[in-house]
Amino acid sequence: MQSKWLQTVSGPPLPLLLVLLLVPPALGQHSVLLDGDLVLGGLFPVHEKGDGTPCSAKLYNRGLQRLEAMLFAVDRINSDRRLLPHTTIGVNILDTCSTDTYALNQSLAFIKAPLDVMDTVAFECADRSTPRPKYRFKSVSGVVGGSYSTISINVANLFRLFRIPQISPASTAQALSDKTRYEFFARTVPPDTFQATALVDMVQLFNWSYVSTIASDGYYGHSGMDAFHRQAAERNICIAVAEKVPRDATAKTFENIIMNLQKKPMARGVILFVRAEDARGVLEAAKRLRLREPFHWIASDGWGKQESLVQGVEEVAEGAITVELTSRRVAAFDRYMAELTPDTNRRNPWFRDYWQAFFGCSLAPDAAEDTACDPALRLRPETGFVQESKVQFVIDAVYAFAHALETLQLNVCGVNLAVCQEMRKYDGGDFYKKYILNVSFTGKLLVTLSYYMM
Repeated sequence: MQSKWLQTVSGPPLPLLLVLLLVPPALGQHSVLLDGDLVLGGLFPVHEKGDGTPCSAKLYNRGLQRLEAMLFAVDRINSDRRLLPHTTIGVNILDTCSTDTYALNQSLAFIKAPLDVMDTVAFECADRSTPRPKYRFKSVSGVVGGSYSTISINVANLFRLFRIPQISPASTAQALSDKTRYEFFARTVPPDTFQATALVDMVQLFNWSYVSTIASDGYYGHSGMDAFHRQAAERNICIAVAEKVPRDATAKTFENIIMNLQKKPMARGVILFVRAEDARGVLEAAKRLRLREPFHWIASDGWGKQESLVQGVEEVAEGAITVELTSRRVAAFDRYMAELTPDTNRRNPWFRDYWQAFFGCSLAPDAAEDTACDPALRLRPETGFVQESKVQFVIDAVYAFAHALETLQLNVCGVNLAVCQEMRKYDGGDFYKKYILNVSFTGKLLVTLSYYMM
């Protein structure tokens, strides 16, 4: 298989972020905490963005699969006798709720250990004795995430202050390629310019010279669509209407976008560089307005090949062409997911809700017979489970950290295969520059995993 992308970038200090450090993360939120000799952080959109609140109750299939992909990779590494054989990797995985400000607030958990601070909820005194800590945060060796580019950009600025390495398996904004701004950021996916080129190629293939565009507000939509507009102009493709979806878009917002597109009836091709929820909003608005003539959609990987995104709006989505990054299905991950049940997967606090939403059933003890979940249910292709396209890139990121940590361990701990004090105190910025950027390996998951700087 072709080499994966490990792109590096860097960033300037943002003094305003120091003010945010005074604001504690939201209390009472779940996370996935697994102890280990070394700990990796994780940031994934487990829930969708809320309407007026940071988080909605609706789970995001892509985000939950990526979370499980990280756990799957860590399990494989911890059971591997050749890779970090005498060292275990733990995790501290947080939900970003697909919201940049919320993700930044959540990410403060990763800097608690370096600052040696704890929340009051981290203490317990069940017998009314002196309060004792229930748990202590360990410093993270690095963070896998975020998914959305806007989230990665915000947290990268925070991590830069504390020299925490970050590898994103999904953020594609071209802005993240600026090595003068995002110093300890890397990714296992290529930037948006490649997608923009593919979209322009398709427009030219259909011999269209007059199209409209829709972009999500934020770095992903802006940088991707800017690249598309620039390349379209170079090929004499004119833009009829250029719409942007604001972050607080409502159903009326999407209807206005569709009505604006209709003002240019000659431009039936519409290019979307949008997040998944915005693509869904556009399609739902088109359905509500009962268009006489359908639009021909061409969309970026924000839509990709998500079947759930077009459920209920198939008639307006019919004929759409979407871009997805090339990846291979990891067969071992499918087997891993097929073995999970709500009873066996207690480490993921969101899995029970995911199970009920996926199968449309109830796990409540008093659930009626016609709504209760069948104990025989499993997450398999025959029951509708489809592996998310960026699972491989999450696994790539975790293995990149593991191989870099192994090389660091050999160099600073010598023949002592345990995690020595020098390794624990090793500067995260130096770890990123000397080890992460130079990692190269072949995986054992029927996928060749190798990295190079772009």
